[in-house]
Amino acid sequence: MSQNVIWKTSPNFSTGRGGTAVDRIVIHYIVGTLAACDATFLNPASQVSAHYGIGEGRIHQYVSVHNTAWHSGNFAFNQRSIGIEHSADPNRAPTTQTLNMSIERCVTLCRQFNLNPLTAIVPHESVVPTACPGTVDWEYIRDRTAARM
Repeated sequence: MSQNVIWKTSPNFSTGRGGTAVDRIVIHYIVGTLAACDATFLNPASQVSAHYGIGEGRIHQYVSVHNTAWHSGNFAFNQRSIGIEHSADPNRAPTTQTLNMSIERCVTLCRQFNLNPLTAIVPHESVVPTACPGTVDWEYIRDRTAARM
């Protein structure tokens, strides 16, 4: 299934990947809506970004998958990973639509980079100490992606 991805180019990224191959997809939550994600990632002063934001029936892409987004709090890990933010917060899980769109995006990325979703899809909290991805059921995304491969 083809997805309509809307470009919202972030100034917050590093060109290239430092010779490192993509081997992870990091699942995050926005702690807000997709509009909040846009506001943060399009602001040069924030010094943060992710490759994708998903929510409210849309997918926004902020950084090319061939470049390094600043999403995990660990630059070396950023160079080897793709970050996906989800519209959710500590009191609001993502909608089924958001989860399904994320699964489709993960299937596309796993195919593009020849990744095994069972080992490649990880929660932000596995990279650095954080509450993220909070209410996002990253294991559901991982397992449904694997089932689709």
